[in-house]
Amino acid sequence: MAVLALGLAFASPAGAESLAVPPSQSAFRTVLVKYDQRADVETDVARLRALAVERAAELAKALGEGLRFDAWRLVLSGTEPTPMGGLFLRFLDSTLDAPRSVRPTYWNSGPGAILREAEITAKSPLYRQASLMKRGALIVVSGRFFPGDNGGPFYESARISWQDQAIERGLIM
Repeated sequence: MAVLALGLAFASPAGAESLAVPPSQSAFRTVLVKYDQRADVETDVARLRALAVERAAELAKALGEGLRFDAWRLVLSGTEPTPMGGLFLRFLDSTLDAPRSVRPTYWNSGPGAILREAEITAKSPLYRQASLMKRGALIVVSGRFFPGDNGGPFYESARISWQDQAIERGLIM
């Protein structure tokens, strides 16, 4: 499961089912699936790292300048209160949420500055609406991803594939 950190704003979920999937979300999905399939058959750790760099560049291209995304259709999979009294939200892409599929989880949280910049604070105009949303709600989400070291969107944890983690653990043990 890929966990992504992102800046977040969202629109009302009303009518979300009738919206067309934005081209950037379709392109993002395509890149994730493409690189997950390539990583599944790769056994060389250096090549897996190179694939992660290539994937970051393609994801950045799919998102465009500022790593923005607009009107993505995601499913709310959870909320978590923050130590400062705000909210972090976790979303899933239901199209990719199937067995043997890429399953990215999108968070508006992360380390350091991301934590401070992405929290929906109790004073935010989004707070009341976000706190009332129920798990499983289809939400229209807009915002931006935080840039990672490779120029693409920042991934808080997980890599291109669980396989490379198993390989690296095997090398260490």
